[in-house]
Formats: sequence, C-alpha cells, structure tokens
Amino acid sequence: MIYLAVVIIALIVLSLVPISIILVGSKMLLMPDRRKPEYYLEKFGFDHPSQLGLHHEECVIPTKEGFSLSYWEVDDPNCKGAKGVVIFLHGITDRKESGLNYAKELRELCQKMYLVDMRRHGESGGKYCTYGYYEKHDVVGLIDKISAEKPGLPITLLGTSMGAAIAIQAAAIDSRVSRVIAVAPFYDLFSIALDHEYRRLGIKNEFLLRSVFRRAEKIADFDTSEVSPAKDIIKIHVPILIVHGDLDKTVKRQYPERLAELNEKAQLLSIKGAGHVDVLEKGGKAFVEKISEFLSSPV
Repeated sequence: MIYLAVVIIALIVLSLVPISIILVGSKMLLMPDRRKPEYYLEKFGFDHPSQLGLHHEECVIPTKEGFSLSYWEVDDPNCKGAKGVVIFLHGITDRKESGLNYAKELRELCQKMYLVDMRRHGESGGKYCTYGYYEKHDVVGLIDKISAEKPGLPITLLGTSMGAAIAIQAAAIDSRVSRVIAVAPFYDLFSIALDHEYRRLGIKNEFLLRSVFRRAEKIADFDTSEVSPAKDIIKIHVPILIVHGDLDKTVKRQYPERLAELNEKAQLLSIKGAGHVDVLEKGGKAFVEKISEFLSSPV
C-alpha cells in the first residue's frame, strides 16, 4: 500500500509539472518584465536625449484598443531639416531608451528619430505583448501620424531582436515604409520560443510549447502562427538590411540567413565579435557608415 501511495503521489506531481509550465509559460510569454531607465544609464552612461545634447519631444499616441504608446521624437539641433525618418523598435523587456545609442551614433545623418515604447513595455500601456501580431498595427498608426505631420520624408524602420521582427511585419502591410533595418530578427515565434525553452529548461518539447501557445492565444486573443517574419518578408518590396552578430547565442545565425534568402532586396550583414544586440558597439564606425550608405541608397 505504501508503494502504491508513493507511485500515485509521484504521478500526481509529474502531471502537475507540465500544467505549471503551461500556466507560468503563457504568463511569461505575454507579460515580459519591464526594464527601468537606470539599466541604460549603467549600460550606456545616459538614459535621456538631453544628456546627449539632442532635441526631443515626449509624445503619446493612442492605439485602436484605447491605451497609449509613449515615444520620443529626437533629432540633432545642428541639422537644418531632416533628410528622413527612422522609427526605432526595441527588443523584448527593453524600452525606448535602448534606442538612444543609435540616436547618438546616427545624429550626423540628420534623420528624425522616433524611439517608441512598444505595448506592455516602458511607459506604454497594454496588458500583453504579442511580438508583432498587434504591434505592427501600432507602428502603422505612428506612420499615419508621421506622414500627416512630415509628408514626403522617407521612413525607415530600425528594429532590434523582437523589434526587428515587428519591423518586418509592419513593412509587409505598409507600403509607406521605404527601408527596413532588422538587427537579430527571429524567423518565427515558435522556433525562437522553442530555442528559449531549451536554454531555460534544457529540453525541446514541442507539445508542451504548443500548449503554452494555445493558452496564450486564448488569453491575448491572437494567432501565434501569424507572428512570422518568414511569412511577411516575402511581401516587402523595399531594401532590407538584416544584421547579425556572429557570436549571437539568442538568435541562431541560420534564422537571419534564411530570412535574407527569402527576399531578393534583402542583404545580410554579419558583425564580427558581436552578440545578440550589441552590433552597434562592436561594429563601430564601419557599421554606422554601412547604415548611412543604406539610408542613402536608391529604393
């Protein structure tokens, strides 16, 4: 009897483990932590445009769901007129401050930059993160505003990690985007989540992950299979620069390589010695010059 009781208890415990992973996993997927500005002060030495001598405006824009997105409109006061617009889209858990390093390095290019807190990040509202399913429409809403206020300026989407995936998804549905710079984009949500599962738990259990996804879809009312830069990149008809660090352990090199192969207007740039999202720091002046060349190239 004691043996039977032990077996029953063991089975109950084993059955509870997957349930716990599904419950916790869906919450972690939809509700990532929010980094604080102090993180960027420690990382970069600054966490506000004023510390870089950049002119900025603090703005908000409403979403279709009724909550607001926070963003900075940033430019160099020494530039006499903007040559174009760059919308910076950050990665998961990050916030608009993560784009200040790009604003600092690209200031001489005289691009008007918009640094956005995506939904469920930074100072923006929104209960859930959907990795582009709804975020791509948030980007389109911002493009609507920019196009009305600054007609005629070419618009570039510059995203890192999750932001790179969102940039690809947004460009696929908005022909007003003139260029895309995607730093460390994932191929599709399921494959990158499966990799993350392996890093966190040491297993690759597709059935378990699909269960997590199904619960997340019900909670946030979205379709995870539609979060796929691989599906959307073929719909883009403007130049795409896909950037990847050759030491990136978060996004496998095969993902950006395969994405680049799906669109003849895409080019792949590998930054030696760079990890997941430090391509700007590791790429240095040569990378900034490559961005400058890309922004001025014919569409």
